[in-house]
Amino acid sequence: MVHDPLTLREAAETRLGNVLVLFSVLTFVYSLMIIGQVLIGLVPVVGLAGAYLTYRGLAVADSIADAAQRYAAVKEREVDLEDETPPREVGTDPTERTTTRLTDREE
Repeated sequence: MVHDPLTLREAAETRLGNVLVLFSVLTFVYSLMIIGQVLIGLVPVVGLAGAYLTYRGLAVADSIADAAQRYAAVKEREVDLEDETPPREVGTDPTERTTTRLTDREE
């Protein structure tokens, strides 16, 4: 399943996005005009930015998982196709070893 995450502009155009942007702007203006502290106004902005970046990060992880599943499905199909090939007779491949000597890997 391919999921296309919302961009920041698309997220701001939704009803919830409009409310969150309005809340952030009003909080920032309130903190500057009434309280006189910039950092208080940055709290909702940083919080919303963190939530959005988390959403985008999870969307990337989901895309990576989908790609891994597609890759595994292709490999599984390749293995199934190899299993359907008729078995070859032993001794017809010139690269086969005819000695019974063990190699370093087999020991």
